Amino acid sequence: MSPEREALQGLGAFVAVVGPSGAGKDTLIGLAAQHFSRDGGFHFARRFVTRRSDPDSEDHAEIDEAEFTRRCGADAFALSWRAHGLGYGLDTTLLERVARGQTVIANISRRKIGDAAAVFPRLAIAHVVVAEALLVERIVKRGREDRTAALERARREAPLDVPRTVWRVAEIDNSGALELGVARFIDFLETCRS
Repeated sequence: MSPEREALQGLGAFVAVVGPSGAGKDTLIGLAAQHFSRDGGFHFARRFVTRRSDPDSEDHAEIDEAEFTRRCGADAFALSWRAHGLGYGLDTTLLERVARGQTVIANISRRKIGDAAAVFPRLAIAHVVVAEALLVERIVKRGREDRTAALERARREAPLDVPRTVWRVAEIDNSGALELGVARFIDFLETCRS
């Protein structure tokens, strides 16, 4: 075992859940959170988002633009980013959880993987993928984009750029039965347990 790996022993991990919009990341996260609800070794992060809360969508903490800007300026986020006109942030308390040995799971932008690798000493990536036709149907069903825009979004999917310091990576195919996708995701999270 390398000296770097030995130094990480006993630390928790951060699992970045990434993938295209419509792949089912939040669904997988929600079901895995239920599965591990009595297991203190896992913590499912709640993102701050500059969008109204929607009980049928992601469970996030609603925050306005002014507060998002203030928190960014005060270094109150371990990670923050903008996507699709919205601001997203993960609270700095997640760093303490990882330091105490918990495995923290959060949905982040693929563009922030490099930043996450710099912030969290033990970073794992769960890359959620889905067949293009199914992805388009899911995006359209949400009602935010028409079929043409959904197809454009699905096709502009960028390849995953993984820094060499990343600890573990898994591709989670969520194209089939939801139970299979959840089982794959839970199995991967178990491998990331501290």
